[in-house]
Amino acid sequence: MKVKITNPKIFTLVITLYLTLISFQESPESKILGGWKEVSCEYEKVDSFVNSDLDYRTTANFNQQLSETIIFHNAEILEFDDRESLKMHALDQTSILNWKLKGRGNILQLKNADDRMEYYEIRELTSNRLVIHFSFEMQVRGIVKMTFEKI
Repeated sequence: MKVKITNPKIFTLVITLYLTLISFQESPESKILGGWKEVSCEYEKVDSFVNSDLDYRTTANFNQQLSETIIFHNAEILEFDDRESLKMHALDQTSILNWKLKGRGNILQLKNADDRMEYYEIRELTSNRLVIHFSFEMQVRGIVKMTFEKI
């Protein structure tokens, strides 16, 4: 009889402890808020470059092609606010987009004024570092890795 009563108590204690610990974690939505400055942009995986000694950082020509393909690649500073609005600051212009985190907070959805949507995979999100991957199909298949630091 004591065994039957003890098991539900232990189960309830473990669940309560688990939920308490989870409630103290900061949500991805609150971590991403604020200003971020682009530190680097490089290839993470590229099919045709696997066995070469090529530098995986992007070149100026490739950056131009990326800025035509990816919504926020040409932005140097990103500002996420709590109304799901994203301000992108480039050298001479500012754009405003809508943002939303999907999944378990690991997918960043961006939507511009033309209702064009793009999805980025958040690989790392800490209080001072943001790493985003974008898969693309241009001349070479690969993944672009963009790294940002908190301002």
